[in-house]
Parts: sequence; C-alpha cells; structure tokens
Amino acid sequence: MTVFDVLDEMDDMLDNAKAFPLAAHRIVIDGDRLRELVNDIRLAMPKEMKRAQTIDYDCDRIIKEAQQNAEDVIRQAEERAKNLVSDHAIVEEAKRRAHEILSKTKTKCEDTKEATSAFVLNSLTNTEEKLNALLAEIKRERSNWEK
Repeated sequence: MTVFDVLDEMDDMLDNAKAFPLAAHRIVIDGDRLRELVNDIRLAMPKEMKRAQTIDYDCDRIIKEAQQNAEDVIRQAEERAKNLVSDHAIVEEAKRRAHEILSKTKTKCEDTKEATSAFVLNSLTNTEEKLNALLAEIKRERSNWEK
C-alpha cells in the first residue's frame, strides 16, 4: 500500500465517520485503525524514498554507460580512421555523433533527476500537509473531549 493509498483511506475514514450525538461538528473514528494507517505511512515512506534513490542510481548508471558507449564509438572511429588513413571526415563525424549522443543522454538523465526530485518533494509536501491536517483535527477533537 502506498502512502497515497493510506492517506486516501484516512480521508475516507474521516468522510464516513459518524457524527457525535448532540455535537454535529464532532465525529467518532476508530483510533486504533487511524494509528494503524499512520504506521502504514511510516512503513511505506522508505519504499518511496528507495524508489527515488533507485531512479537516481539508474540515471547515474545510464550516464556512465553513455560515456562508455561514446568512448567506444570514438575509439572505434579512430581505429577505422587509422585503417583508412586519409579519411579524416569519418573520424570527425564519429566524434561529433558520440558527443551528440552523450549530450542527449546527459540532458535526459538530468531531466529525469529533476522530475524525480520534484516528485519526491511533492509527495513529501502532500504527505506532510495531510498529516498536519489530520493531526490538527485530532488535537481539536482531543481538546473538545477534554473540555
């Protein structure tokens, strides 16, 4: 279950809660279930963080592979140029293509890293907002019960 699934279930729990008799603004919820859901969020967060870390690792791996591929293309082009001796244009085209591939790959990985960072930040912000709202509601309910 993802963090968002748990938060949706918490929202449903609040939406479907029964009104407290003689106090329509107060509701009755299953405190044990709410605690379970909060614990589920705690357990799910590391999974989502790990996914973001995996994406980041994959980007680094892709960049390294692209660099290696670019170096391989350049090396192969240089060897071919040596064999052809006079065909300097082939080497230049291979170098240009290798640099172009490397540049495109780096750009794509940076875009992926930025999107991943934005996703993680957005996820954490949404989770924090929902948890803060739930915590505020719980505090209000507690203070109302204590009165």
